[in-house]
Order: sequence, then C-alpha cells, then structure tokens
Amino acid sequence: MKTIRILILILISYLQLNAQDFQFAWLTDLHIGFTNADVDLENCINKINNNQNIKFVIASGDITEKGRNSELEKVKSILEKLNKPYYIIPGNHDTKWSESGLTKFTELFGDNKFSFKQGNSLFIGLNSGIPWRGGGGHISPEDLNWLTEELESNSFKELFFVVHHPLNDGIDNWYKAVNILNDYPTKLVMVGHGHNNELLNFSGLPGAMSRAAISKNRDSYGFTLVSNETDSIKFYEVDSSSIAKYWGGIDKSLPLQSNDIDSAETIVYDAEIVADFSINETMVAPVEYWNGNLITASNSGLVSCYDTLGNEKWSFDVFGNVYSKPVVTDNGIVLVGTLQGDLYSINIKTGEQIQSIGFGNAITSKLIVIDYKGEKNLMIPKNSSDDDAVVVGLSNGEVYCYDVETLQEFWKNNSAKGMIETEPLYYNDRIYYGSWDGNFYCIDAKKGWLIWKWNETKNFYFSPAAVKPITDGKHIYLTTPDKIVYKLEMNLGKTVWKNDDYDVWESIGITNDNNTLLLKGINGSFHTLSASNGRTHIEYKIGYDLDTNPIEIASVNNLALFGTKQGDVYRIDLNQKKYKKLLFLGNARPHSIKVLDSDKFLFSNMDGRVVIFKYSEKEN
Repeated sequence: MKTIRILILILISYLQLNAQDFQFAWLTDLHIGFTNADVDLENCINKINNNQNIKFVIASGDITEKGRNSELEKVKSILEKLNKPYYIIPGNHDTKWSESGLTKFTELFGDNKFSFKQGNSLFIGLNSGIPWRGGGGHISPEDLNWLTEELESNSFKELFFVVHHPLNDGIDNWYKAVNILNDYPTKLVMVGHGHNNELLNFSGLPGAMSRAAISKNRDSYGFTLVSNETDSIKFYEVDSSSIAKYWGGIDKSLPLQSNDIDSAETIVYDAEIVADFSINETMVAPVEYWNGNLITASNSGLVSCYDTLGNEKWSFDVFGNVYSKPVVTDNGIVLVGTLQGDLYSINIKTGEQIQSIGFGNAITSKLIVIDYKGEKNLMIPKNSSDDDAVVVGLSNGEVYCYDVETLQEFWKNNSAKGMIETEPLYYNDRIYYGSWDGNFYCIDAKKGWLIWKWNETKNFYFSPAAVKPITDGKHIYLTTPDKIVYKLEMNLGKTVWKNDDYDVWESIGITNDNNTLLLKGINGSFHTLSASNGRTHIEYKIGYDLDTNPIEIASVNNLALFGTKQGDVYRIDLNQKKYKKLLFLGNARPHSIKVLDSDKFLFSNMDGRVVIFKYSEKEN
C-alpha cells in the first residue's frame, strides 16, 4: 500500500508540474490588404480552430498592409472567427500610413498592447511601430512605464515578451526594454517583421522570429505552433501541408546571460544647451514656437504652453489624440486639431478655450495659418478686421479653410482621395500639398479650387505625402520615397527636372538665398544640390545609420542643421564644406529643427523632449 501511495503522489506531482504545459498559435505579418492575404489568414484560422490543443492566438504586428481603416475592419472580421482568445499588437505597416493615427486599431481591438497570464506564464505585448515616421521601431515612454508596472504587479514564473520589430537595433531604444526584462525570468522574446523562422539572441535574452502568415515570397500560408513545455519551448511551422514541421527550440533550463546596457540620454559635443525639459509622453506633433512661448501637444491630447526655460504656463486637455502640429496666429490664438476630428482655438495668454468645431474625419495635416483674401461673406459677423484663416487637411483627403476668429468655413476642397499628412505650403494665394493618393496638388487659397495636380508615379508607397514642399518663389521642390528629387514649375505644375542619383527620401531644405537644396540621405550621407540645374553636387559622408525619418532641413547663415533618427544633431558649414556633430539627445525620432535666432535653435523629439541650444564657434 505504501508503494502505491508513493506512486500516486508522484503521478499527482507530475500532472501538476505538466499542467503548465500548453500550446498556442503565433500569427505575424498578416498584411491584410495585400493580394490574397485575407484568404491566407482564413486558411490559418481554419487550421487553428481545428486544433483543440491550441489555447490562444498571438498576432505580432503588421496586421495590415497600409493601416487603412477598411483593412483593420477586414482583419477584425476574420479574427473574430477564431474559437479561442487572441491577443494582438500593431507593426510598422499598421502605423506608418495609418489614416486614424492608430485610433482605429485601439477602437477595434481595445488597445495596442496586451498583458495576460496562462498558468504561471505572463505574456506581454507592446507596440513598436512608429506613427508616420518610417519603418523602424521604437517603444514609447508610456509603454515602457506600463511594462514596468505590469511586471511589478503580477506574480509569475516565466515571461513571454512580444514585439513586432527585433529587439536590437531594429528598435532605436531597444536597450530600455532589455534592461527592464533583465530583472525578470524572460524565457522568450517573440518578434515578427523579418518573415522568417529563426532563433535569435537579444543581448542574452532568448528570442524567436516567425514566418509571415501570408504566402508572399513563400509557397504557402502559415503560422508557428508554439509548445511551451516544462524544460523547453518548441516551434513548429504549420502550413497548407498536413504535417507540423519542427524548426527550432529553446532550452529553458539554461541561465540567462543578459546584462544591463548602459546608455546616455545627452552628449554635448559642440553646443550649449539653453533649456532642456520633457513632457514625458509621446509627441508626434512638433513643437510650435511663438513670441517666447513653446506650444506642445501630446499624443493623449494635453496641449501645454512653456516659456523658453521650460516652465509650464498652462495646460489644456482637448480630449482627443493629437498628431498634427499646432499653429499660432499673430494675435496669439493657438489652433490644435485632433484625430477625432475636432479643431480647437485657445487663448495663448490664458490657456482657455475660445471655441471648437468638429469634422467627420481625423485631422492629419500639420496646421497652417494664411491671410485669407477671398470675398465670401460669413453668416456670423466678425468683431475684428483680422483676415487669419486656418487650413486643415483630413484623413480622407479633404482640405478646409476656416476663419480663425469665428471658425466658420470659407471653402472646402475634396480633390485628394488619400490622407493629408504634410504641412502645406502657402505662397502667393496658392496652397501646395501632397496626399497619400499619389498626387501633389495646387489649389486656390481664395476659393479652394483645384489649379493643377501633379503625379509621376501610381505607386502608393512613393506618394509625395510626407515631405514638406519648399519653394524659391518660382518653383516647388520635393522628394519622394523612391529616392527622387523633383523641381516643379509653380504656375502649371510641370516637371522642370528630376534627379534620382542620391539616396534621398522625404527630407529636404533650401538655403536662404534659394540657390542650394539641402538633402538628408537615408544611408549616412548629406547632399547639397544646385536648385538651378539639379546637378552641381557636394556629398558629406557623415556615416549615420539608415534614416527614413521625414524632416525639413533648417538653414541659416550658410549653415544647415538637422537631426537623425539616432538622436544626433549635425551642423553643416556650407562655406567651409565641413560638418560637425553638435549633440546627442536620445534615441527617438526628432522633429525638424526650428531656427529661433541666428545661433539659437529648437529641437524636439517624439519622446516628448524639448531642447533649446546654441552652437559653438570653436573649430574642430
């Protein structure tokens, strides 16, 4: 009897130990919107539903091809056919062109991150996609704080961390996540993005990448079946064949070899920092400067006013998400647009709301103020003779012009059929802007009529939509993601010349004398180019990493200034043909540097950091 009792106890102990063993399905890179991607996903779901051993499903980003609302709704309708829970995060394809600024994703799926427990295992997924700023990865300061809170508030024996981009230099601030994960029993870091089955090592943390769900560049649709066992994690590819193919495993008994990574947030090379502060939240919208005031707008909708030393004067909550750069009129009226489609006017002295108006679609363009010279009579009389009007671009391509004082409509243009992301150019009673429908537009600023439309490609991905157009007074200059620089005639929209010799994406500027174009290449080189002929050229081989972040190059006194996605700030001396690294200000996508004075500049980045600096005159 004693022997039988011992055997029973051993059996119970074994069953309890193995009760934590489970299997789950891992989908990634669904790319709904790409040809037949929906069919591939349906096939994957049928396989998953027919496997009763699968407890849940994880989808690790690039859920859609272009992040469109219709694509998100489609993938939601397909995933709802699962007969088991699923947990989902976005990827760069869901954020780069998102017409809702990812609000549609959150509306449909409840959040853009997740946390849940399966037995003694904790699963946490974070978004690494960057809104409207290229294909690289970044984890927001809010999500890093949330990650810490989730880990501290949960009891668990093993951690599974899910993120779309590989947790290395594919995410610019990867080390911040690694340093947090090092304090916990991280058994697996799950990533997508690479469309391949591969075991990885992220600074000592065990990792794995899974194949894409779509059959693009492969023979079949598919997903990874993950088996979490007592001493190991095993990976199997499931595709159209009937056999689950083992492709790798991780020994959970091996000790972690990860160590904390030291990193600096500030390095001063050749500059003087005058002010340095942070709103400690994602700031997609660039900072606006007006008469000694700095206007910030956080992703969560908190609009704040600071002095140039970083002291807060006031804050106002617009109860919506803000991605568009605010603008301030000469009379001190702050204008802010939200992704929920609301336009607010705020008194810059008091921070009090003046009024607001709603649109049917997200406000996505950077706002500009123009001097309205049209003849439309407003229904509500104005109290002043002020002619300020605000131009607003929406996610569906519509552009509106509204009187600032009364927020009454002057005109509407619906020529474009894609999101307006850029900051439109206002010049000589005309407004110039690109759209994610592949076209570049010129419209009349008095009546909103279309004057001309320009297009050199039908490829969505090469749309002239993120670049801020610049002018010399007679021509428009712009760059597109197919690495082409264009010069257009302003009156008729005809191409004067184009140049595809340089690795330029969507970052351009022009010198104060309008003679030289300033171009940030994506592969470590800065270029100057003759605005006249598009040929006379100087290359500065700086050596920064791949950088597709769209910015405008600042120019003053024959100097060019710009920031890289790695957080470095450079100054190019166009006379001496030399460059200097001035500052390192943290790993986050920078906004365009703004000239405040001949030697004073405003820097800000998407992590909410704001810096005013001066450059040094000392020679290297």
